[in-house]
Amino acid sequence: MNGNQLKLFMMSLMLLDHLIPLLPPQFATPIHMVTRCVAVFFAFMAVEGFHYTRSRKNYLLRLYGWAAIMFTGNTLINSLIIKDPMYFSYNNIFLTLAVGVTILSLIDFAKHEKKTVFKIITTILTIILTLAVCLGLIPAEGGFVIIPFMLLSYFFRNNAKKRDTSYMIFAIPLFIMPLLGLSNYSFEMIKEQIGGNPDFLFILVIPFIHLYNGKKGNSNPAFKYLFYIFYPVHLWIITLVNFYLHQG
Repeated sequence: MNGNQLKLFMMSLMLLDHLIPLLPPQFATPIHMVTRCVAVFFAFMAVEGFHYTRSRKNYLLRLYGWAAIMFTGNTLINSLIIKDPMYFSYNNIFLTLAVGVTILSLIDFAKHEKKTVFKIITTILTIILTLAVCLGLIPAEGGFVIIPFMLLSYFFRNNAKKRDTSYMIFAIPLFIMPLLGLSNYSFEMIKEQIGGNPDFLFILVIPFIHLYNGKKGNSNPAFKYLFYIFYPVHLWIITLVNFYLHQG
């Protein structure tokens, strides 16, 4: 399958995940678990875009530009219409992807820079930025998973076996960490923790990555901007519908 086909499929899964507040509660956990592959798939495609784009500068400007649009829209809806933190819209995957591509750009710059001092400065900046996202100092949605995932996808891009193995290894601490604070390790308690913290299931993206044939698909600009437009618009609509359904 080409990139556009896989993006359309992932967008349908993303919509399903974001519809959870409007669905019966018994569907919430299973849907949330099986859709953990969505964000990392778009992160994988961002790494691909980083390699194939004609202008990395324009690519970064586009990601940061849409991150700004998403932030502005969220702020306006939250402050002018909703005014209740319980229903606020916080999502902004554009910022996470933009920071991830920025980190890749710094790594690529250091890799090709000949002057040692610039290599050291760039490497330090890369480490600081990566830690800032992973530690939550930069409010990048899902950054704790997505940024390391993008780094693994970048470094092992030309070796599928090493790439998949690195994903599986990364999934282990994501599975273990939610269990560390448990007072007892009963089956029900473990199941509840895993259901509430299913980040390790990002590995469900592996089969979809192998389905990717390396081709972009239809080059129509409509496909290029479909995700950029669909992502904020559908979230804002769902946020507003969910808010008004719970009023009164």
